[in-house]
Amino acid sequence: MDDHITDRKLTSALRHVSGDPPYNAVNWDALALRIQAAAVARARTGRALPWWEFAAGWSRAAVPLALAASIGAFALVATASSTTDVSTTESATLMGAVTGAVSDQALVASASGSTTESFAAEVLAQ
Repeated sequence: MDDHITDRKLTSALRHVSGDPPYNAVNWDALALRIQAAAVARARTGRALPWWEFAAGWSRAAVPLALAASIGAFALVATASSTTDVSTTESATLMGAVTGAVSDQALVASASGSTTESFAAEVLAQ
């Protein structure tokens, strides 16, 4: 379908219903001055939105997304804890710490690249 034909049909239907736009009846200079004055007044106030007003603007979209993400994370942790035996692996993982199968200290030692025994040996050597 040709878009130009559709545009012409739509334009003619709109002009039939509402008539021609009143280009000559508008005081374009006054309109431009009002727009400019409003912009200058807003720039002079220099009032930036506080962070909570900015955040409140996003709350309508952010709250459902956060809820969906938390439900998904809970489902992932619940599924992973029931299907994964973390105690058989050599190193501690974050999933093991979250599910309680591994201690927080083992996770830190695993992340730092040293074992609990070598860390204790280093501390005692100092």
